[in-house]
Amino acid sequence: MRVLILIVAMASATAFMRDAAAKRTAVERTTLDSVYSAAQASHGDTIYKATCVKCHGAALEGTATDGGPLTGKPFLDNWNGLAMDQLFDKVFTTMPSDKPQSLPRKEVADVLAYVLSRNQFPAGSAALPDSMELLRDIKIATSR
Repeated sequence: MRVLILIVAMASATAFMRDAAAKRTAVERTTLDSVYSAAQASHGDTIYKATCVKCHGAALEGTATDGGPLTGKPFLDNWNGLAMDQLFDKVFTTMPSDKPQSLPRKEVADVLAYVLSRNQFPAGSAALPDSMELLRDIKIATSR
């Protein structure tokens, strides 16, 4: 009986250590890791022109009377170090300002892919997800 208890305890300890090691070695993804696709950004450009340009400008520079910039140092400084789910939530719940929450989640992800592309983050083969859980694992980073 002691041997059986010892074997079970050792197996449990081994599984615990393996799980802890996996968590320690998990690589944090950032916007520098190609987290959106070029096709998604292209679709986001179309949505941006239809719904966002009136407040944020054609070049995402922001306007004096309405929306702030979505490119450049001010934008990146504001979001650097935060997770993509926070930016997604901000856009999803408050934009467009004249009709909040009118964009489907997929379109918000596409617009954010376009914003990432305009901020010179690299595109990859997979689309930016529209899941808050998955977006929580992607950090906005301007450098490594």
